[in-house]
Amino acid sequence: MRKLIMNDEALCVGCNKCVRACPMIGANITYKDADDRIKVRINSERCIACGACIRACHHDARDYEDDTEQFLRDLENGVPISVFAAPAMRTNELDGGRVLAWLRNMGAKKIYDVSMGADICVWAYIRFIQRKNPKSVITQPCPAIVNYILLHEPSLIKYLSPVQSPMLCTAVYMKKYCGVNDKIAAISPCIAKTHEFEDTGYVHYNVTLKKLYEYIVNNNIELPAQPSDFDHEESALGRIFPMPGGLKENVEYYLGKELRIDQAEGPAVVYDTLKLFANQRESDLPAIFDVLNCAEGCNIGTGCAHKRSRFEVGAIMDKNRKNVLTDADRSQYDELYRKYDETLRLDDFLRSYTPKNVLQSEVTEDQIEEVFAALGKLTDEKKTFDCGACGSDSCRDMARRIAIGFDIPGNCIQNEKDTIQLNSSKIVNLSKTNLENIDKILDDISSIGDLSDEIVSSIDHINEVISQFGKMSKEITSISQQINILSLNASIEAARAGTHGKGFAVVAQEVKSLANKSKQTVSHTDEISSAAAETISAINTKTTNIAEAIAQAHSEISVIQNITQETLKDF
Repeated sequence: MRKLIMNDEALCVGCNKCVRACPMIGANITYKDADDRIKVRINSERCIACGACIRACHHDARDYEDDTEQFLRDLENGVPISVFAAPAMRTNELDGGRVLAWLRNMGAKKIYDVSMGADICVWAYIRFIQRKNPKSVITQPCPAIVNYILLHEPSLIKYLSPVQSPMLCTAVYMKKYCGVNDKIAAISPCIAKTHEFEDTGYVHYNVTLKKLYEYIVNNNIELPAQPSDFDHEESALGRIFPMPGGLKENVEYYLGKELRIDQAEGPAVVYDTLKLFANQRESDLPAIFDVLNCAEGCNIGTGCAHKRSRFEVGAIMDKNRKNVLTDADRSQYDELYRKYDETLRLDDFLRSYTPKNVLQSEVTEDQIEEVFAALGKLTDEKKTFDCGACGSDSCRDMARRIAIGFDIPGNCIQNEKDTIQLNSSKIVNLSKTNLENIDKILDDISSIGDLSDEIVSSIDHINEVISQFGKMSKEITSISQQINILSLNASIEAARAGTHGKGFAVVAQEVKSLANKSKQTVSHTDEISSAAAETISAINTKTTNIAEAIAQAHSEISVIQNITQETLKDF
């Protein structure tokens, strides 16, 4: 089937509203993109084009495509095209008559009203039931319903009415009874009609009211002042067909309460009801089960502009009803059915169905339990948490989706919550351990600070000792100078003594030599002391810097300690 629903994954925020709104499991697939963000994409193989996701999306990530622009291009290029318009055109924002006049000016050959096709459709239902006497039939004007049955519930095909929809009855009538050989375009309120047209081959363009309205507005089209009408006789009660219960009201108008007709509308109800239908005893089933995908019927269908409220639409439909439901007109409609009996072949308006090949994914109980285990859902309480945040109705449905590959564990809010709590506990425990380590670090820093103070004190003492040593060196130098003077005097006296003073002269020379050596030693010692003093000064500077850094580190770590203690109070 042609892919009709489109999604802009860049705009998708992974809110799961589309998953929750979609009545089909697997039509939406949840995944994580390259940036680890949750996204949802469309699985067109399972999509029935019901449009529920488009209405649900508040981020403009979902839209659909139809044939509006192709139709208008072909019309402008001279392609022979005739048109039929759905009754919903009367209830939407467009001025139907002026739009039809515009299409005629564009080159549309013939224009028909689907309300006439609805009259034929009701006639065909009544005659089919009267002649074939089926146990029960499911109506099929709604292609989303047909898609659902063909794709997801093929056991219901035997109940699916073979009578064509009002649109297809119109197309068949145009082709087989009016000699229209042009391509046919449908002014339609429904996205999924494209699939019906593809399956049956009569209609070439699905031009939805919404896209047509947008085209006219966006291109500033000025519609003709004079409206146009249809190329056939006035329709009967078929003009109320698109409202909920429209088929029922039509049938009962002609047959009274002879047939039991049940109805269901809206995706929140109809698909679950069809599942129930598939499992009921035939004796409990209605003669006709009238089902519509859209809760408000085709007048506010998936391809409508949605510019009017259901109450405004209801008022318009009620006016149409009153225009046709008069005693004076009843004979006219009886005559219409006699005309159909004489001129129409029932078989021309019947169709058959072929189930679509969709892989039905079966999941075992063991696979579901494996997913539960991976999600940490080990208790009945967690297995039935059923918050719905993932888009599934229940945790079991999500587990099944994950097992098939339609969802991911990261989309389970309970699992993410448990993971966050677990990680939070780990962080708390780590923080407590870090706090203990911080206490130890502060103690160690305090010890280092004390040791640093002791080193500074010791260095000060060494400086004092070196200072004292310097004083002693100066005193020794002074003494050696005095000894040199004494030695000089002794040498002079020895020289005067002559021969008797020679021995004393030797002693005086040795004393002088000893004094000079003492002076040299002291001089060398001063150099060493000076170098030691410079080194000790540098060490003292660095030690002071270290002490200041230790004090700063102690202050900063104390701040971290206080913050950690305050944070842990919340846990």
